Amino acid sequence: MPIHTSFAVGTQKLFQFLLDKKLLQPEQLQPLIDEAKKTGKNPEDIIVKQGLLSAKDLASAKGELYGLPFANLEEMQVPFEVLNTIPMAVAQNYSLVLFEKKGKDAKVALVDPSDFRAIEAIDFWAKSEGYAFKLYITTPAGYRNVLKGYTEFKHEVKEALKQLERQAEGVKKKPRLAEIIRKAPVAQIVSSIIQEAVEVRTSDIHIEPAQDESRIRFRIDGVLHTYLTLPSFHHASIVARIKVLAQLKIDETRIPQDGRIRTNVYGEDINLRVSTLPMLGMHEKVVMRILPTTEKVFTAQELGFWQHPLDALKKIMERPSGVVLVSGPTGSGKSTTLFAVLSALNKETVNITTLEDPVEYFMKGVNQIQINADVGLTFASGLRAILRQDPNIVMVGEIRDRETAELATQAALTGHFMLSTIHAKDVLGVIPRLIDMGVEPFLIAASLNTIFAQRLVRKLCGKCKRETELPEHLVKEFKDEIAAIASKDVLDGVTADAFVFYRPGGCDDCNNSGYRGRTVVAEVLNMSPQLEEIMGKKFSVEELQNEMRRQGHITFKQDAILKGLQGLTSIEEILRISRGD
Repeated sequence: MPIHTSFAVGTQKLFQFLLDKKLLQPEQLQPLIDEAKKTGKNPEDIIVKQGLLSAKDLASAKGELYGLPFANLEEMQVPFEVLNTIPMAVAQNYSLVLFEKKGKDAKVALVDPSDFRAIEAIDFWAKSEGYAFKLYITTPAGYRNVLKGYTEFKHEVKEALKQLERQAEGVKKKPRLAEIIRKAPVAQIVSSIIQEAVEVRTSDIHIEPAQDESRIRFRIDGVLHTYLTLPSFHHASIVARIKVLAQLKIDETRIPQDGRIRTNVYGEDINLRVSTLPMLGMHEKVVMRILPTTEKVFTAQELGFWQHPLDALKKIMERPSGVVLVSGPTGSGKSTTLFAVLSALNKETVNITTLEDPVEYFMKGVNQIQINADVGLTFASGLRAILRQDPNIVMVGEIRDRETAELATQAALTGHFMLSTIHAKDVLGVIPRLIDMGVEPFLIAASLNTIFAQRLVRKLCGKCKRETELPEHLVKEFKDEIAAIASKDVLDGVTADAFVFYRPGGCDDCNNSGYRGRTVVAEVLNMSPQLEEIMGKKFSVEELQNEMRRQGHITFKQDAILKGLQGLTSIEEILRISRGD
C-alpha cells in the first residue's frame, strides 16, 4: 500500500521495508499512520509502544535497511576515557556515542541512520582527529544508557573545582563574573548538577549561600538532601551561569528574578523553572524546579487515586459544566492532578484554556496563559477575558479571592466546565473557605461538582522494602479505621487476618533512602441533593460530616492505611498523614 507522503523520506523507507520483510502487516499500517498524524508522536515510538516490534527488533531492521550492524548498548558500561573521545555536545546534538576504541579505530553507534547531519558530523570529527570509525545502530535506551557515562558527577565537579582553584592561585582579587562565566569549569559544574538531579529523580535544586560555603541540595520525593558543598568563592559564578542560561539580568542582585532553562539531558528535553532570591550579604539563593515534559503528564490512576475518586472523576468528566476543586498545601500535587483531568478531557472538539502562575506543564491542544500581575493580568481579569473567547473548559491555577471565586461560579452556571485549586486543609474546609470569600452558599450548591483534597506520601522502594510488626495499640487503631470504611469494595481483600505493613530498607536503586517516588492519598466530596439541601440553610460542620459519611467518605488516614497494607508506603508516612502534616 502507498505510504503517506507527509512523513519524512526515512520514515517512508522504513515503513516500506517493514512491509516487504513482513515485520509489519498492511492492516497494521493505517492505524499507525492515523495515530502518528493525530498525536504528532514519532511513528517508531508508536510501533514499540503498541508491541508491534520490540525496540531491539526495530533497530535491527533499520540497521539491515541501512547496512549497519546492531549494537546492544542497554547494559554496556563504557569507560569515561573512551566515551569522552567524542565531546558530549556532539553526542547529545546528534544522538550518537562512541562505545569502543582501539588506537585510532573507533566504533560509533547512532539512533537514526537516516540523519545524514549526524553522519557528516562524525565524519568531520574523525577526519579532524585522525580516527577511522565504523558505524553501528542502537536503540534509544542503549544510547541513553551509554550517554550517562559522561557524568561521573562527583569526579567531574571535583576536577572542575581544581581547575578553578588553579586559576585563582596568585590572584588577589576576585575575577570579574563575566570572565568566570566564560570558563568551561563553571559551565561544567552547572551542567553536572542538572544532569545528576535528573538522574536521581529530583523535583527541585536548591543552591544556597552560607558563610563559608555554597550548598547544593536536591529535593527527592519531597525531602531535601545535601548533595554537594562548594567553597563560597564559587557561589556567585555558579549563580551567574544559571542566570545566563535562564536569560536573567546578571548584574541585578537586589530583587528576585524568574526565568526558564530548556536543556537536553540523556537525550530527553528538560525544562527548569528558575527563581533567584536576594539574601543577606548581597548573595543570592537559586531554586530550579525540574518540570515534566508534555509526554510525562500522568493519568489519575497512575498518580495513585483509588477506585472511589476515579469513579467520581469519570462521572464529572461526562458533565458539560460545573466546578471541580482540588485542595491541599503547596507541593501536594494539585497541578499534576488538574492536568491529569485536562489530559483526559483534551479533545479536538473542545476549547480548553488555562490561567496559570506559573505554567509548569505544556500540553498540546490547550491554550495556556501565564499570569502577569505587573501588567494587570491576574486570575480574575484573565478569567473575565477567557469567558469572551468561547471556551468549553477553563482551568484557573488557583482561587485566591472573592472576584475569581464569583467569576468561576458564574461561569459554571452559564455552561462552562471549571477546574481550579484552593488552599484548604481537607474537603471539609473548602466550602467554608468559599463562603469566607463571599460566595453565597446557594451558588456554591448550584455550581460545584466535586471537591478533591490530597497529600503526597513517599512510596517504598519495591526492591528493598521489608515486612515490619506494629505495636499493639497501632494495630487496634488501624483496624478500627479500616472497619469504619463504609464502602467495602475499596478494601480489595484486606481483612483482619491480612494486616501486613512494610518499612523502608535501602539499596542502590533508591539511593539507600528506602523510598522511590510518591503517590497520592486523597479524600473526595461530591455535590449531592442532600448536600444541596444542607447548604440551602444555615448549616453546621457536623451536618457536613454526616453527609460525607453517607457518601462513604474515606479520610486521608484511611487511604494512607490502605496504601500501607498494599505495600506502597511505610508506617512513618501513614503516621505523618494522620497528624495532618
